[in-house]
Amino acid sequence: MENKVEFGLKVLWDREAVIREIEREDEDIPRLKQETDAPTGTTCFARVQYGRRIHAALQARSVRYVSEVFDRLRDVSTAARANRPIGDRMILNAASLVSRDAEEAFEARVREMGASHEALTFKFTGPWPRTAS
Repeated sequence: MENKVEFGLKVLWDREAVIREIEREDEDIPRLKQETDAPTGTTCFARVQYGRRIHAALQARSVRYVSEVFDRLRDVSTAARANRPIGDRMILNAASLVSRDAEEAFEARVREMGASHEALTFKFTGPWPRTAS
């Protein structure tokens, strides 16, 4: 723990923006969405299918984003731990242990990720000094 500091990192997403991304990437989802407005008997089925596809895609996207964050921070942090996200917008609530000499690199990497993901907001706090117990 010597010469280490802790950072808190929260990643929030704009769910509607992510859904729009998913709809642009998966040609079946817009079709299902269009069928939900159709005046036919398949509207209820289309709504269920659309909801399932969106839910599954959101779950997969969340896992992918979280994995990417941990992968990209691996070389600038000593250790990291995911805590339970708070609320519907948060997909990651993490704490990272960082060597004092890597603080600037850690902060730069978080800012870089934030700039590269339009639908995500990265909030970090710290550095918090670690005390030996």
